Amino acid sequence: MELTRRSFLTTAAASTAAAAAGASLAHADEAQKFIDSIEWNAEYDVVVIGYGAAGASAAITACDDGAKVLLAEKAPFGKEGGDSIMSGQVVMGVDEEYVDELKKYFIAMGGSYHNYDEACFEAMAKGCAENFDWLVSLGADAEVLKMNDGESGFRSPGSGFIWSENPELEGAGHNYGYVVDANRSPCPFYYLLQDNVDARDIDIWYSSPAKHLIQDPETKTIVGVQLERDGQPINVLARGGVIMTCGGFEANQTMLNDYLQRPYVGTLAASFNEGDGVKMATEVGADLWHMSNSAGFIWGYKNENMPRCIFISATRTKMGIFVGPGGTRFWDEGTSARHGRIIIGGSAIQSPTPDPTYMILDSESMAKTKIVSAWGDGNRIAVEKGIIGEAQTIEEVAAAINVPADALQKTIDRYNDCYDQGIDADYGRAWEKIVPVRTPPFYYLQMMPTMYNTQGGARRNSDAHIVDALGNPIPHLYSAGDFGAIWPDMYNGSGNLGECAVFGRIAGHNAAAAATSDAIEGDVTIVDLGLGDGKPEFEAGENEYIGMARSKGGKIIVKVTLDGNKIADIALLQINDTIGLVDDALGTITQAIIDQQSTEVDAVAGCTFTCQGIMKAVANALAAAGK
Repeated sequence: MELTRRSFLTTAAASTAAAAAGASLAHADEAQKFIDSIEWNAEYDVVVIGYGAAGASAAITACDDGAKVLLAEKAPFGKEGGDSIMSGQVVMGVDEEYVDELKKYFIAMGGSYHNYDEACFEAMAKGCAENFDWLVSLGADAEVLKMNDGESGFRSPGSGFIWSENPELEGAGHNYGYVVDANRSPCPFYYLLQDNVDARDIDIWYSSPAKHLIQDPETKTIVGVQLERDGQPINVLARGGVIMTCGGFEANQTMLNDYLQRPYVGTLAASFNEGDGVKMATEVGADLWHMSNSAGFIWGYKNENMPRCIFISATRTKMGIFVGPGGTRFWDEGTSARHGRIIIGGSAIQSPTPDPTYMILDSESMAKTKIVSAWGDGNRIAVEKGIIGEAQTIEEVAAAINVPADALQKTIDRYNDCYDQGIDADYGRAWEKIVPVRTPPFYYLQMMPTMYNTQGGARRNSDAHIVDALGNPIPHLYSAGDFGAIWPDMYNGSGNLGECAVFGRIAGHNAAAAATSDAIEGDVTIVDLGLGDGKPEFEAGENEYIGMARSKGGKIIVKVTLDGNKIADIALLQINDTIGLVDDALGTITQAIIDQQSTEVDAVAGCTFTCQGIMKAVANALAAAGK
């Protein structure tokens, strides 16, 4: 037989195909051996790591696509939510005809940073055009979504309010903000997602931090995840994939120092975000991006008893001055921050944060300014507790905060002169925001640089796949939300929640699809450890009833003791609102309910949402008692 070129190619192709089929079968056998080598404790189509807005969005989408879904959450029951629960609850959107403009805005916000993925920006912009209908499908009121949000934007019929923090950039002016509730608290967007998770057959495991991704050593496919409960490892098979929605590293001071170059940093939320995702992703070969970027910094306050910072609206009210360790000013204290960016030399840069930084103001400013609402009129509670220091002279202030007295006095004298002259020649602070520091006693408060969230993590592509250092997708591994967010530099409010929704849906769809078209094959034996879902059971004795309600910081759980038809006692079993800040209000509100035998009592000023949550939880306990 004469071997022509055509027959040679055909024969070679057949031989190659046969060899490939043999290799594939051999490889399948090796993959099955690897799967069989692991003692599995549960199996799902899709496992989602982290129950914030991104995790909820991904879980809802995957479930609706027919997948069996597990949501694994590090925090205990009632403390889930990560950054999402403390966010402003605004979701980014856009009208379809302006998708290209929104993409241009994303690119412009990158500035000189070119470590972004244009395809990710395009996917984000297109997804934002779908957010309105998606929110309505989840039960949001379309008319509320279209509402104007007061002074922060203007009405755009059918499109919510426009919120452009960087109006000078190309494409600005077409990113719309959607709010599920006009009051934006407590947490209407996140709780809408929770309601939708609860309405679906989605398993949730609390107190179950993810420790390691389980990766086939040959194919590099992620086949599952190892969780931990009560110190015990739990191996969960994920036939379609694992979606990492575990947030950033806001609560990991070492990572903050390594990546953000900040010696001391606080966060408004994310007490459980310790960078676990970064460790797990790098362990399986993922590339990282945007590790030096964050939404911040602003200024806050935190003491040792508080799990997170409280925001101090230092740039929105007429306060005194900020000084660093040299006793001198360093910026325009009245400037308008753009999620932590301020304009210096025509460029938006992160706010300077000297270590340490103090706010100094006089008695007249103290009397007129509420630094934190919960501190009462004139910030009396903070002074009584020693949070805010008091001194009769500037020299005493300097000694108390350990700065040079002569430098501090010169700084204050010059600042007061600026007020008299009607212009801040040093930093350009608007005259109407300058308040002199003249009238003793003087007050001082140490400030903490405070961020909304970090943006760094595993690099993802437009399909929400996590990729390796060569840009290749790691099979069956996805991400959404703040963990590896798409923003390289500047950021516009509502972008992170918008990203949670958009990439949560993309990841959910793709992982669910993989569970049918590219699933991990083979039967496995499940060894059930009988650990349950980590949801606590609260004991109630005779005449005791448990009630739960949602608040700004998560779930509030109470135990109400009845004496006949009377409320005899109220015990707070769980509360996640800012402990260390609202403590004084807790006893006041529970005693008022007992004294008045009513769940409709006056809230304590500055702690309105906490008080409302307690009242609702007590009402729910009474309802359980049939009262």
